[in-house]
Amino acid sequence: MPFKETWRPLALILLVAIAAGIINVLFYVFVMRSFTDGLDDVAVSTYAINLFVGWVFFSAWFLARADDELKKVEDAIHRGDKETFLIEAPKQIALSIRILYLLICVLVILSFHLFHLNSTLVTAEIQFGVGFLVVITAIFLWDLDEPIGGAIGVHGVPEEWMQELNARKAAKGHPAASHATAAQPVDTTTPR
Repeated sequence: MPFKETWRPLALILLVAIAAGIINVLFYVFVMRSFTDGLDDVAVSTYAINLFVGWVFFSAWFLARADDELKKVEDAIHRGDKETFLIEAPKQIALSIRILYLLICVLVILSFHLFHLNSTLVTAEIQFGVGFLVVITAIFLWDLDEPIGGAIGVHGVPEEWMQELNARKAAKGHPAASHATAAQPVDTTTPR
């Protein structure tokens, strides 16, 4: 994929994550800090660290699975294996797992709001870092889970493969069927 087509979506992902980090700092400073007094920092530390470590393993597992699925689609394209492509390309993480992952992400971010931080530097570093890291990881996971059309997606898919994939998605009522880009239009002339 040419660099021009990749850098804009990746820059957007980075900007969204930076904005999330800044919003997280501001939310902590103007809302959450007043609810903490620092007396429970030992319990909060245990909770936040355990939740964060769990999130790290959960994220690593999902990122590895999404990357494996992306590689299966890439391999199918390189081998010219249309059937494998048509089986692997539409696979996505189940909605229930996505919702669970989002809840865990929110809990991880909010767990660091339970600390009472007085230093501006420490507050900015911790709250920005946690917000940025969690959001950019979630966005990359969602992007990897969309092998066709994502910023980190596969390219060089034959047009007829895309047409058949979009027709199959449309036949199943898949919402991603209308997500095709201008370079990969949905074939609306094929009867269903």
